[in-house]
Amino acid sequence: MSGFVDRRCVGTHYRIGRVLLTQQSIQKRVAELSIEIRKEYRKKPFMILGLLNGALFFVADLLRNLPLRTEVEFLQVKSYSGTSSRGYVQGLELIDKTRVASKHILVIDDILDTGLTLSTVREELYNAGASAVEFCVLLRKKKEGQKAIEPKWIGFEIPDEFVVGYGLDFEGMFRALKSIRSFSVNKENGGHIVSS
Repeated sequence: MSGFVDRRCVGTHYRIGRVLLTQQSIQKRVAELSIEIRKEYRKKPFMILGLLNGALFFVADLLRNLPLRTEVEFLQVKSYSGTSSRGYVQGLELIDKTRVASKHILVIDDILDTGLTLSTVREELYNAGASAVEFCVLLRKKKEGQKAIEPKWIGFEIPDEFVVGYGLDFEGMFRALKSIRSFSVNKENGGHIVSS
């Protein structure tokens, strides 16, 4: 991945930085989380609501270790532009109220950053008639000012920096990295993606 020019990025310098989480550590923790989730819901039906696009890989890997009859839905939401939160969430109008009414919902997301997405999704699910809403996030950033969201399951705590890989992206790119890595943008340099 070192040294090529991505024509969609001309004028911007992207730096894929250090590995925060290896593929092996991610897979080990995801397997542990799926065991914990299976125990929690063994006697009550529930539905997984995966938040796209970032949680796609995480949901797929969790499902491999959950009962085959686990009901799964996806909701495409967006609260970022580049590396910054927009301050609002797009896509919530797509929640199918008939699918969530009177159900235990487990929302799966890639990262808890500001808490805006999860708090907004929680409110919308309760408004749609969900009987309970819990959260499982792969990553939680350590930062001040997060909205009052306490996921029942957290994969990893990470520093407050932008990351890519294992589903996390920058403008649709770098989701397929097997590890999770730090990422930075310098708009003054010339369009190269540099791996360090």
